[in-house]
Amino acid sequence: MTTDIQKEMLEAEDAEFEWTILEEPDYIKNVASELWFKDFQVKVVLDFIKEWATVPFVARYKKDQTWNLDEDQIRLIVETNTKAEKLHKAKQTAVNWIEKLGKMTPELMENILKARTLKEVEEIYKPYKSKKKTKAMIAIEKWFQVVADLIKQNIPLSNFPPKGERTEQEILWLLEKYSKEEILEWAKHIIAAEVASNSDLRADLFETLQKYGNIVSKIKWEKTLEKLNDKDKAQIPKFDIYSDFSQRIAWLKPYQILALNRWEDLKILWVKIEKTDKTFEWLKMHYARILWVRLPFILELEEAFKEGYDTLFKSVENELRWILSELAEDDAIETFKKNLWNLLMTKPEYGNKILAIDPWFNAGCKIAVLDELANPVKFDKIYLHKRGEAISKLKDIITKEKPSIIVIWNGTWVNETLEILHDITDIDIYVVNESWASVYSASKIAQEEFPELDSLDRGTVSIWRRFIDPLSELVKVPVWSIWVGMYQHDMPEKKLEEKLGYVVEDCANEVWINVNTASIYVLNHISGIDKRVAKKIYKNRPYKSRDDLKKVLSDKVYEQAVWFLRIPESPIKYDNSDIHPEQYKLAEFIEKNIDNVKSPKEFFEENKEKILELYPEAWVNTIEFVIKSLQEIWKEKRVNSAHQKSTKKWSVEIKEGDIVDWVIRNVVAFGAFVDIWMKNDWLVHVSQIADKFVSDPREEVEVWQKVKVKVTWIDEKTGKIQLSMKEVN
Repeated sequence: MTTDIQKEMLEAEDAEFEWTILEEPDYIKNVASELWFKDFQVKVVLDFIKEWATVPFVARYKKDQTWNLDEDQIRLIVETNTKAEKLHKAKQTAVNWIEKLGKMTPELMENILKARTLKEVEEIYKPYKSKKKTKAMIAIEKWFQVVADLIKQNIPLSNFPPKGERTEQEILWLLEKYSKEEILEWAKHIIAAEVASNSDLRADLFETLQKYGNIVSKIKWEKTLEKLNDKDKAQIPKFDIYSDFSQRIAWLKPYQILALNRWEDLKILWVKIEKTDKTFEWLKMHYARILWVRLPFILELEEAFKEGYDTLFKSVENELRWILSELAEDDAIETFKKNLWNLLMTKPEYGNKILAIDPWFNAGCKIAVLDELANPVKFDKIYLHKRGEAISKLKDIITKEKPSIIVIWNGTWVNETLEILHDITDIDIYVVNESWASVYSASKIAQEEFPELDSLDRGTVSIWRRFIDPLSELVKVPVWSIWVGMYQHDMPEKKLEEKLGYVVEDCANEVWINVNTASIYVLNHISGIDKRVAKKIYKNRPYKSRDDLKKVLSDKVYEQAVWFLRIPESPIKYDNSDIHPEQYKLAEFIEKNIDNVKSPKEFFEENKEKILELYPEAWVNTIEFVIKSLQEIWKEKRVNSAHQKSTKKWSVEIKEGDIVDWVIRNVVAFGAFVDIWMKNDWLVHVSQIADKFVSDPREEVEVWQKVKVKVTWIDEKTGKIQLSMKEVN
């Protein structure tokens, strides 16, 4: 016989429901509020980006509309908006799927809407993504919710079923199919799932662990470590400090997080967030307040909460560690970005004919002669063990080719090569770091540039070009292959490529680019120019003016790109400035009429009618921009040179107390690595960088900075040394 309760249950299973369409957030208002910008600034930026404007273009030439937002701020707006859009889309996907399964509840909907991150939505959504039903889902389908609700009232179940007409009918119906123990067990699964997905409990646990939790790591069992390959086994001694490690999460350094992640991924360490009784009891009190009941819990509620707590803790642990990793990666990438910027902005050395040498012994020293326009005009080879023949050939090349500078790699046989060169010539010789040359020489770009050369010759040419113009040459090397940070190869490649790609883009758009000499690969980084357009520009050289350039570009590309391109051969001086052709008449008016005593604001106010006639979009900032651009025509923005002139003996035999001139090659959270140009980078610890407390080495030193370093200690057995920059810079 079918009861009324059974009928209601069957009808509910067949009931139709309407799809829930989540209201889309006001992205502009939310982004502006989160980042402390004005609504109109966010709107202007997003509108420009939707129209395919590039970040450097908006940052430099639309300041009047963005209120002077720089590249980083513009990208932050775009990224924050993208994250918000993805979060909304993830929530809608989760809601659609859970509703399709017929599992949506008001509490679950509330938890999804309150989710702050993609990871949190993913954790809530995870049980429903699997085709396999969870125990809680099965329990709800079997109508054990009524018992779960009863347990949540924290009423002792000594008399089962409890009195109450409807509740009693429902439970009696369940008792016809299941034992009391089975009913209670299934009900506890429902409560546990509710605890695990409760947004308020989640937020409380997250905040508690973030502020007061500890992360711990221990080295794995010896039998587990024996299964590692030899390469990974060799890494174990490097991280003894983490073999029995405990640290407050709030005090963790970004590099510690990355270190823990690396050695966990290599299966050397177990890494966990510590689960304590204090945290458990605190969250249980919170749950009691949610249920409006008093502690202690009845046995069934205590067991259900414990089951849900364990699931929730694991979920929050995953989310918190994901967030910590994101923050650590972002910090490491910021270091990469600053170091890469300084590397790419190294001062160029134009107008020299170069003799470039790659020192080897048995295979011979590769030689390349390159003209003033960066073209290789001669290749040859000498053998160091045939000294007389090598001297004769070098003398002949120097006499005939007349190079103004000799550039040599800091390879293994650099001293032997330098000894010969210094004996036969007084030409300035510079030793150049060979890092990343092999990456370029084997790349597709190198093969496209020099299809007729082997990889060694390509590398030799690359080293010379890097000496002349680091930016133009290093843009050809994949940014993730340029080692100017730490844990670089642990970063997600796509994320690293995107973030460091911004640096390359900003550098290329910061300096003036000679359109008649720039390579396709540099042009490709200019605002509005893709590889197809870059090839088109390259193919139609030379250009005599920006007007000539306009003939080969679309209006859209020309509008964005022309600001960043220079044409030395042009008779119009503004063609070699940051000033746009649309502003030329305004620039001419300013030059003829501005009084050096007057401010741009006064000039604008006094000549507003004429200024707007010449350039309708002008305002005070436009006048400031034009004046500054006129002052910087042909001014080289890359002023720091890292080139080291060689002495007769390049390697340095050091002893304690020596003070040596070296160059910083890498800056990381715990110090700076100095390069002695002999394949050795030695660490100056953060505590030894300055005569004061230094929390962040990046605030004191930068890549390619020349510094004096004191050798304070040498271990004669291991060769390890300690260095200091205190009291010597």
